[in-house]
Amino acid sequence: MLALAFVGEALGATCAPAPPRAKLVASDAAFVGRLLRTERVPGARDRLDYVFLVDQVVKGSIGREVRVRSGIGAAGLGFSVRRDEATGVLLNRDRGLWFGGVCGQVTAGELVAATREDAPIVNWGGIVIGVLVLGAGLYFCIRQVRRKRYRLAP
Repeated sequence: MLALAFVGEALGATCAPAPPRAKLVASDAAFVGRLLRTERVPGARDRLDYVFLVDQVVKGSIGREVRVRSGIGAAGLGFSVRRDEATGVLLNRDRGLWFGGVCGQVTAGELVAATREDAPIVNWGGIVIGVLVLGAGLYFCIRQVRRKRYRLAP
């Protein structure tokens, strides 16, 4: 009986958390655009084609208008966007169609900022730990050499 209480939550889909830069790298194309309209997909009750007007291409080759196939609403991993509202959209291509959804939707500012994150990531914690380990190793090596040098011969 208790298991049935959580069925509603279990049926909902969730997106894996990832920074916009990682999503951009993993996608086939990306753009900033505005939703023009949605159209039903013939023969599919749980799919819509979202037609966007592209304001700025961020990655890939996309025309001025792009048709993106997705689920219906955020619960079906479809887009969560209003008409004429700029949003960042990350796409994947399969069998000649563009696919996307709420997991590949970011704000326009986040998407544009993700293109500027080309600076290398420096792991300062790893560098500090590495220097400490090397320093400790050098200290113990020098200590061993000094001990052996001053030992009296039997």
